[in-house]
Amino acid sequence: MDKIQILDFLIDIGKALLENGAEAYRVEDTICRILKSLNMPDSEAFTTNTGIFISIGDNTKLKRVKNRNMNLGKIAKINDLSRKIVSKEISLLEAKEKLYILQLEKTYSLSTITFSVGATCFLFSLLFKGSIEDAINAFITGIFLNLFITFLDKRNVSGFLISILGGFIVSLISLINLNLGIGNNIDNIIMCSVIPLVPGVCFTNAIRDIFEGDYISGSSRLFESLVIAIGISTGVGIVLSGWLKVFDSFYIIGRL
Repeated sequence: MDKIQILDFLIDIGKALLENGAEAYRVEDTICRILKSLNMPDSEAFTTNTGIFISIGDNTKLKRVKNRNMNLGKIAKINDLSRKIVSKEISLLEAKEKLYILQLEKTYSLSTITFSVGATCFLFSLLFKGSIEDAINAFITGIFLNLFITFLDKRNVSGFLISILGGFIVSLISLINLNLGIGNNIDNIIMCSVIPLVPGVCFTNAIRDIFEGDYISGSSRLFESLVIAIGISTGVGIVLSGWLKVFDSFYIIGRL
């Protein structure tokens, strides 16, 4: 493979890592180790959480990364692939084929993911001392939440808007279920139902990037976590405040 082909492959492997939730320093480390194993001394790699820049001699390439999800299984497989390249167990051509196959691997089905999200909300509700009714409410809300997020993802809705609408739907479904007699503690239900939206991994990756000296990526991920948290709280707050105003209005009308 010539330098252009090597650049294309490294961009692909870095892009795959970022799209599946890898930290910026991990992407840089992976690319640099491969370059070193290929005896490319005059080369550099720079990664942020939204882009990759690689140069080999006079050849430079950059790639913008827009879509980012979380798939730790794929990150582990890509890391294993990079180790095999560095240890000369496979050639770059073989690695390119394996990376292509890896990117085509299907994730879990929508039904499996949806049930898992609901089960997560259910178990967190019990963990935080909620009743079985609260946990059932959280389970139902979690299912609706994942279906709603999937619907928005397919329409390329922005992450910030998804956070707001996600918080909105969680509060709305939780309150509807509560008024139908499912659950007792609305605080427990909402807190546990928004957990799938909470940017825990994003925040953790931000701290790890900062510890590794990648302050740009770390700071941007921290800001991203803050924006998501603000979006969730905004969506929840809109429903709760609106719900209270509606009930206050009915109470006043009833008194009259």
